[in-house]
Amino acid sequence: MGRQRLISRLCRTAWGVGAMLGSALLTCAAQVAQPPQALSEATCQANTCKIKVDASACETGGRPSVDIGKIRIKGNKNVQIVWEVQHARYEFRLGRSLLLKDPRGDPTGQFSGKFLLDQNDQPDPSLRRGKWMQWLDANIVVDNNEYPYHVIVFDAADNPCSLDPVIVNDG
Repeated sequence: MGRQRLISRLCRTAWGVGAMLGSALLTCAAQVAQPPQALSEATCQANTCKIKVDASACETGGRPSVDIGKIRIKGNKNVQIVWEVQHARYEFRLGRSLLLKDPRGDPTGQFSGKFLLDQNDQPDPSLRRGKWMQWLDANIVVDNNEYPYHVIVFDAADNPCSLDPVIVNDG
């Protein structure tokens, strides 16, 4: 009888451990199956559109965030899009911080005037790093009007931290 009781106790313990593991596996599966968060979206109908880049999550190995993940440019040509880094220890690098995900994804030359801005919001070709960066968007409607791009900010040791939002030209 002692042996039967021991087997019964072991089975209950195994069942309890199995139930906990099963529950943990279901929880993990539910987390993996969740869809990615939708990008925040806004339409810009001005001559200048501003996007804030919050780099605070980069401090702990996370990704930066933008207040507008999918910006729609509508109504104007040569719109100045300005990105601003919102963290004291991170900044842009000219030629390395804002890049189209597909380097050949701009066959019409939609985006030009890629400069860092000085303290007076003026493009300064001599700047190689800074808090503000601009692109001029011609806003020409073509077959594909969505332009995924990389936002990459750097700390003082030149460590990158990146995010992939989208620009949409709506004409």
